[in-house]
Amino acid sequence: MSASDREDEEDENAMVSEGDTGPLPAPPATFDFLVHTLFTQALMALGRIPNPITKKTHRNLPAARHFVDMLGMLEQKTAGNLSADERRVLEEVQHQLRMLVMNESGAAGGGS
Repeated sequence: MSASDREDEEDENAMVSEGDTGPLPAPPATFDFLVHTLFTQALMALGRIPNPITKKTHRNLPAARHFVDMLGMLEQKTAGNLSADERRVLEEVQHQLRMLVMNESGAAGGGS
């Protein structure tokens, strides 16, 4: 076995944790899960949480604004079709993100 083969095998073994029984089941496809997925993506784009793959934070304000816009579009397209809880979650997430984007925009512009 070559050194390269051993490294590849070590990499594959490192991906499997102790007691790993296979891939995790997918979470249920719910409206809340979709909203929280977009929220998480926006938080990553704002540099508030690290990318789970790279473990690094990176700020991309245009991408964060895009996720806020996506949530706004989702709100428009689902108007009148959401439960009170779904509507509340969507409104709260949008408010939080808009405040964060506004703060980041001000910080990026030198606080003006």
